[in-house]
Amino acid sequence: MQYGVNKFDHRISNPDPRIVALLAEIDGIRGEFKSGLRMTPKAITNLRKSTLITSAGASTRIEGAKLTDEEVEKVMRGLAISKFADRDFQEVQGYLETLQNVFDGYQILPLRKSTIMSLHNELLKYSTKDDTHRGEYKKKENTVGVLGADGKVAKIIFETTPAYLAEKEMQELLDWTADALDKKRFHQLLIIANFIVEFLKIHLFEDGNGRLSRVITNLLLLRSGYQFVQYVSHEQIVEHRKDEYYIALRKSQETFLSNGDTISPWLNFFLSVVKEQAAKALSYLEEEKVEDTLSPKQYEIWKHLSTVSEAAPNEIVKATSIALGTVRQALNRLVELGKVKRIGLGRATRYVKLL
Repeated sequence: MQYGVNKFDHRISNPDPRIVALLAEIDGIRGEFKSGLRMTPKAITNLRKSTLITSAGASTRIEGAKLTDEEVEKVMRGLAISKFADRDFQEVQGYLETLQNVFDGYQILPLRKSTIMSLHNELLKYSTKDDTHRGEYKKKENTVGVLGADGKVAKIIFETTPAYLAEKEMQELLDWTADALDKKRFHQLLIIANFIVEFLKIHLFEDGNGRLSRVITNLLLLRSGYQFVQYVSHEQIVEHRKDEYYIALRKSQETFLSNGDTISPWLNFFLSVVKEQAAKALSYLEEEKVEDTLSPKQYEIWKHLSTVSEAAPNEIVKATSIALGTVRQALNRLVELGKVKRIGLGRATRYVKLL
């Protein structure tokens, strides 16, 4: 077996205790989510739409675009946005459609060269600046860096695979990943994390590699049974932790040409993002369950208590415009259900939402 394949085994064969613990936590949450998934079709549709919008906005902003989530929603609805550069609009539209197709068809999208080429072509299909290299492996060298205010690379994060070796290294990565997933030789999240960090190191295309890596992350997680990715944006979490993202990539990829080849910094970051994603999805599910068991006004009061540390009945009345008598009845019911805790007595009584 070639060195290019063996090194992947070496990277993930003996994960440290923190990584093992993260894997267990993620799979535990996934089990809870799967066993409790009883969302209404409307709730599922709304969450998926929200995820598409936040994912497209976040993923393109990581690469320098400027559209807000509100403006991305307008793009989704087909409304023109004239004040932004055509490039931002084009990239968002491509991401929205590509991720939607992954959500809809992940079961029939195997990880192979043709799939990656097709996804890249689809991702950039509206981007006029990418007409000459869309869906084709790079023919010139590129780097990974942080963009400055002028849209140009201000700081190089790491050097990528030379163009003449990119196709060879990519095929080695595809072969190893498919074999490892098929034979379950390692935990699937470790295999996926290794694929993404190596894909970004190769930087297969002239442009769109970062966005495509996040599309493929969604695809591989869905194909591996992590259904919650449709309901919470992976990309948004990465955007919020963008500095950590680049540091984890750099620390891992700096070791690739040394005897100490490791992706532990990347594994810790990647798995912590997936864990956060899973926990948020589970909280949405719990919220959906609560909504099913409460009356509309009970639910409104419970939701208000989710936004404050504590509240007195009169404060809830002011915030929700629900009559005081109804607020008191609802609070009593919420206390009985274990959703809310009562603190104090008489006029000093306050209520706190329980986690």
